[in-house]
Amino acid sequence: MARLDLWAEIIPGLSAAGFSIGQHLSSIPDLSEPNLVVNLQEEREKREKGLKSININEALSKSDGWICQKICSDSEKLDGHKVFYYKNRVVLLEFNSDDILFEIFVFEGYQGKFLDKFEIGFKVSDLSEYVELEYDSGDEMHYPSESSHVKGIAFYGAEESLEDNPEQKIMGFCVHNWSLQV
Repeated sequence: MARLDLWAEIIPGLSAAGFSIGQHLSSIPDLSEPNLVVNLQEEREKREKGLKSININEALSKSDGWICQKICSDSEKLDGHKVFYYKNRVVLLEFNSDDILFEIFVFEGYQGKFLDKFEIGFKVSDLSEYVELEYDSGDEMHYPSESSHVKGIAFYGAEESLEDNPEQKIMGFCVHNWSLQV
């Protein structure tokens, strides 16, 4: 049974925050009754009709537990996905339309480490001692290079390359398996 662990090791392609990539939503009891469920399509329709809708950012800033965001999209890649946020985005879990976990994001407030060394607030450039990084301007994250033995992780920094900002800090880790996205 998976439970949130803000001190759990960050393991590329496998796990973080006490959760495992490939895990089914039903195996995580804490997510069965989130504090709030937001259906993006319903909220969009309310706004279009001039009705009051939920401000997800405001709800997250006040949350002391899990909030679920249901995604309805024309994109097959995104339609039916569920995103769970813990507190004010300390942990983000994204499940595909089959309720399989494929992405774990951790941000400020998370205490776990990558390689038992790197944590939120360390310099992104310090990672280059262990892995060659490439910046993806579309995702705005640093990924291990294609030739790297490390896969299934990205490092969120200042949304610019290390060449443009060599002093940027790690603001988040993204453990993933993109093949499970759809």
